[in-house]
Parts: sequence; C-alpha cells; structure tokens
Amino acid sequence: MAVDERNCIKVDRNQSTNIDGVFAAGDCACWGMQAATAAGEGAMAALQAYRYVRRVKK
Repeated sequence: MAVDERNCIKVDRNQSTNIDGVFAAGDCACWGMQAATAAGEGAMAALQAYRYVRRVKK
C-alpha cells in the first residue's frame, strides 16, 4: 500500500488506495485529524466500498 513521507496511507478523493477495492479514512490516511472529518471520510470510504462490491459482484 502506498504511503507518503509521514507514513500516512495515500488515498484519492474517494478514499481509494492504490490497491483495487481497498479504502482508507481518518487518522490512517492523515486527513481526518478531527473526529467529524474522520467520520465523514469513513462514511465516504464505506459508500465507495459498497459501490465497489456491487460492481465486482456483477
């Protein structure tokens, strides 16, 4: 999994990592330094994971 110089997991705006079907959010992605931001990122990651599974399942 790709990490930056701070050892934070690199994600795009949809919380996707460089590994297909793997998503990250909050402190491990070093974006969500506040609980509310981390919760929002977690919700986005969950939504993207759901969409990924639906797409792969077909």
